[in-house]
Amino acid sequence: MAVNLARPLELDLLCRKLDADYAALIVGTGADDNARRSNFLSKAVAAFVLHEAAGASAADAVAASIDGGADHGIDSVFITADHTIWLVQSKYIDSGTGEPVLGDVSKFRDGVADLLHGKMERFNDALRNRQAALTHALNNEVCKIEVVLAHTGGAIHDDRRHIFGDLERGFNGTNPGFVRCRAFGLATLHDLHLDGASADPIDAEVELKDFGCANTPYRAFYGRMNVKRLVELWNDHQEQLVDRNIRRFKGATTVNAGLSETLKTEAEHFFYFNNGVTFLCQAIAEQHPRDANRQAGKFRVRGMSIINGAQTVGAIAQEAAAHYDAHPAEVLATFVCLETAPDDFGDRVTQSRNRQNAVDLEDFAALDERQSNWQNTLRMAGITYLVKQGEDDPSLSGTCFSAREIAPYLACAVTTNDWTDYVVAAKTDKKKLFGREGFVSAKDPLRLAYRTLFADSLTARRMWRIVQVGRAVLNAVKGRSAEPDPASLPPGTLPAREILTNAGWLILHVMFIRQKAVLDGAELVLTDAEKQTLSREVDLLADKLVTVVQANQNWGKQARALFENKTDCRTVKASLMAALAQQKQG
Repeated sequence: MAVNLARPLELDLLCRKLDADYAALIVGTGADDNARRSNFLSKAVAAFVLHEAAGASAADAVAASIDGGADHGIDSVFITADHTIWLVQSKYIDSGTGEPVLGDVSKFRDGVADLLHGKMERFNDALRNRQAALTHALNNEVCKIEVVLAHTGGAIHDDRRHIFGDLERGFNGTNPGFVRCRAFGLATLHDLHLDGASADPIDAEVELKDFGCANTPYRAFYGRMNVKRLVELWNDHQEQLVDRNIRRFKGATTVNAGLSETLKTEAEHFFYFNNGVTFLCQAIAEQHPRDANRQAGKFRVRGMSIINGAQTVGAIAQEAAAHYDAHPAEVLATFVCLETAPDDFGDRVTQSRNRQNAVDLEDFAALDERQSNWQNTLRMAGITYLVKQGEDDPSLSGTCFSAREIAPYLACAVTTNDWTDYVVAAKTDKKKLFGREGFVSAKDPLRLAYRTLFADSLTARRMWRIVQVGRAVLNAVKGRSAEPDPASLPPGTLPAREILTNAGWLILHVMFIRQKAVLDGAELVLTDAEKQTLSREVDLLADKLVTVVQANQNWGKQARALFENKTDCRTVKASLMAALAQQKQG
C-alpha cells in the first residue's frame, strides 16, 4: 500500500495557529494560490517569532516585515524597548523537513553585515524608513543584535552554521555578545507554540510559623503552614498547583480517606499525623516586617508548584476554606528554591521525596518534559493524553489515551533482539515497561525499558496512531477468540480459543513488523482503508498462528503459559513468520 510521507503534526498545529492569529493581518503574494499561501506562511512565521520570542505585539510583529524586493535576505526588522534589534529571515517548508537553501542563508548573512556596516542604500524603502530608529539603537551602549533564521524544517547543517559563526566572530571581537545568531527550526517554533499556550507560573504569598531556613548549597524554607491557605491556593489554581507532582489527587483511597477523617474529627492533630507538603519554586523572599525569632514569617514565592503532597492537598481541599476557621489545622510545608540550583535538581528532589512513599514506576513518567510536550501537542489536536493519575481522569475513548495504555503497545513495536522481554511484559507485567536505572535491579533486562519505549524519536502523531492500531488489533483478536475448533483435533492440541485469548500481544508485535506503512501514515486518525488493512491482516495472522501452534502437540503447557514464556514466544514467532513467507512465495 502506497503511503504519503506524513507532515509533522507540529507543523499542522503551527499552521493552524498562524492562520488563526495572522490571516486577517497578513496578505500573501505570488503568482498562484500555492505561492500566495507559502508567502503568507513565511511572513506569519516571522511575525510569530517576533511575538513569542521578542515580545512584540501581533500588530508590531506584522509591521516589522520588510519582505520584498531589495530586502537583502532580511524579512523582518524589530527593535525592542531595551535596544535589541531582531533581524529575521523566515522560510516556510511545507514538508516540515529539510532546511533553507544555502544561497538564501548566505544572502541573509550578507544583508545583516551590510546593515551593521551602515550600507543602508543597499536596502529597500521599508528598511530605509527605519534608518533613524536603527541608528539610535545601534548607538546605544547596550544594543544587541538577534539574528534568527526561522524555518519549518529540521536541524541545519554545518555549512549554514559556519555562515552564522563567521558573522558572530566578525562583529563580536571588540564587543562580546553583540551579535547572536540562532536557527529556529520546526522543533523550536513548536516549543514557542507550547510555551505560549501554557499557563502562567504561580506566584503567591504564604505564611510559615516557627520556620527554619537552609542557605547552602541551595535555599529552602520550612515551617508550619495553615491548611486554609492551601485550600485558597487550590481553589485559585486547581491542578496547576500540582503541575510538577508525579501524581494528581487520586480521590477516595484508603490513605486519603484517613486524611479527610483526621481533618474532620481531630484537625489539631493533622500536623503530627501527616508527612507534609513540598513545594519547588523559582524564588522565595521574606517580606516585611521580619521576625528575628522566626516565630512567624511572610514570604513572597514565585513560580511555585507542589511536587510531593498532592494527596494531602487534595484531601484538605475536600472541605471549604470556611471549615478551617472552626477547625484550624496546620501542615509542615517545605519550599525548595531552584534559583541557583542545577537544571536537573528539581527533578531529583521530586524523585527522592516521592520514593519515600508507595509510588508506581509509571508515576515518574510525569517528570519527563517530553511527556508534557507530547501531551500539549496532542491536546492542540483534540486528543487527551493522560500522563498523571487523578480521580477525575476521563475514560479512555476515541480521543483519549494514557501513558499506561500506550506502554504495552510501544513494547510490541520493539524489534531488537530483546523483543521477547518487552512482548512478554506487555502481557504479564505492564508496570515493568516503565523501568529505569536506579529504580529496578541492575540485572533486570527491562531496567532501560522506559527510555527505550518513550524515545526522543517518538512523535505525538505516531503515539496516537500506535494506540489506534493497538486497540484495533487486540479487539479484533478478541473477537476471533470465540471461534470453535473442529471436533477432530488430536489429543494434546491447544484449542484455538485459548490460543487467541492469549496471543494478542504477539500478534500485535508481528502486525507492527508487517504493517509499518500504517504506523507511518499521513493522517492523525487511521483512515477507513487502513482499518480494513488491519482487519484483513488480523484474520491472516490469527489463522496462521493457530495453525502453527496446533501443529505441535507437545507443548506440554496451557496456552497462557506458552505466550508468557520468552523461548516459546520466539519459537512461535519464527514458525509464524516462516508460514507467512511460504504463503507469499506460493
